[in-house]
Amino acid sequence: MRQSINRSLRIIQYFRHLIAIGKRVACIGFIAYIIAFVQPAVVSAQEISAALKADSSDLLIGDYLHVRLTVRFSKDLTVTMPLAKDTVGTMELVKLMKTDTAVDENFITYSQAYILSAYDSGLYRAGPQKVLFKNKDGIADSLFSDTLLIHVTTIPVDTAKAFKAIKEPLSVAYSLSEFIPLIIAGLLLIALLLVLFYFYRRRKNRKPVVVERARPKDPPHIWARKELKKLEEEKLWQQDEIKKYYSRLTDILRLYLEYRYGWLALESTTEKIREDISQYTIHGEAKDDLLNILQEGDLVKFAKSVPLPELNSKLMEKAYRFIDLTAVNESRESNTNV
Repeated sequence: MRQSINRSLRIIQYFRHLIAIGKRVACIGFIAYIIAFVQPAVVSAQEISAALKADSSDLLIGDYLHVRLTVRFSKDLTVTMPLAKDTVGTMELVKLMKTDTAVDENFITYSQAYILSAYDSGLYRAGPQKVLFKNKDGIADSLFSDTLLIHVTTIPVDTAKAFKAIKEPLSVAYSLSEFIPLIIAGLLLIALLLVLFYFYRRRKNRKPVVVERARPKDPPHIWARKELKKLEEEKLWQQDEIKKYYSRLTDILRLYLEYRYGWLALESTTEKIREDISQYTIHGEAKDDLLNILQEGDLVKFAKSVPLPELNSKLMEKAYRFIDLTAVNESRESNTNV
């Protein structure tokens, strides 16, 4: 019995010894972990520092607060300054100034200024600002600046005093110098309108350029009948040259109007001739014949119409009749002998 108890005691002592050894090993490992991971941070903290300072800790609502972040670090580190977009801490960012750089023997200093503001009363926080950096081995880490507490107050109101009515806007007398730019602009606008009106009237009243064509030696009606006779003898529409036939026919009549009346009808459209024909001594059947020939000619030339052979001959007869009806009286006798 006693031997069994002694054996149990030895086993217990053995396990106690093992537990003690395990505790020592764990303690040594924890210490090694602290040395391995905490020491670089301590070293890094010695190689870089970040300080955030403000020009005041009290601010009137809406006023500007000037804050400066100063980061000093060794040349072995690569530092990225924090990006401030809309706020710094809980304060509104009004303006982000350009980063200044200073270099001494072993350290570099970045200085970043901010203009902050707040639009309500209360206790605000400026910062902390996070600074990122890497060492020469490429290991990244970060560092936070101080946190500034800013007390924002409103304009004090004395509630014991009676409220005052809002004053009306002050009336300020105008000076002539205020109106000089408007006067100059008005004069320039009037001058521009006058110039545009001048060129408009000049263009509107511009007479058409008269193309002087050599007039035939024969009287207009004789010349026209000779040209119509030549056109008949060419037999264009019989050779399926319908468009050329009607172009020649209408051009002969337009040139006749020019030689007979001084009317530049060769440059006029059929619609223009219809509008202006009342200005000349062309009436009744002569007017209808002329407009009918010109209208049929337009259908052939522009609408690709193909008239019947009977219409081609009939329009030629109307052309002769138009010449006879509009020829001068003293030439009628010689006209019948052609």
